[in-house]
Amino acid sequence: MKKTTILITLLLLIAISVCIICDLAISGRFTWSIITTSSIILVWLVLLPIVMLGKKGISTSLGMLSIFIIPYLYILSILIKENEIFTIGVVMSIIAIIYLWCIFWIFKLLQRRKIKAAGITLLLSIPFCLIVNVTLFKMISEPIIDIWDILSMVIIIIFASVLFIYDYINNKGN
Repeated sequence: MKKTTILITLLLLIAISVCIICDLAISGRFTWSIITTSSIILVWLVLLPIVMLGKKGISTSLGMLSIFIIPYLYILSILIKENEIFTIGVVMSIIAIIYLWCIFWIFKLLQRRKIKAAGITLLLSIPFCLIVNVTLFKMISEPIIDIWDILSMVIIIIFASVLFIYDYINNKGN
């Protein structure tokens, strides 16, 4: 096992211990520390493959996130006693996980053109933002689009365009 893996595991265990000690000292029982403990465990499960395997662990980490995010949200909704955390969280996390897997595959397919992959990833965030907005509109009547969404999309298009131009200039001869 790598020293980094041991170090990160120890740091996360220290964080859990500090939270538990503070929670017990303040309330005399487990209250909020259960939330931080479950969150830290999720982070550890997701980060461990990357820490242990480097770039080769990214797909495993994405797999771990894909598997454990829904149980985590379920536990969180029980602890906080808010069912919306689970119902809304599951739908949003599925959308986000699909987007993360798309990013992974874009960079995997364009390994030698990372700038172009970044531009595509930025542009892909626009339809995913709209999917999130439409979903939230259906679930909780949030507006589908507002001025901040439009501003964000314009900025994303500008940054993506800069990346595509930069990639084009640097890869003319290829």
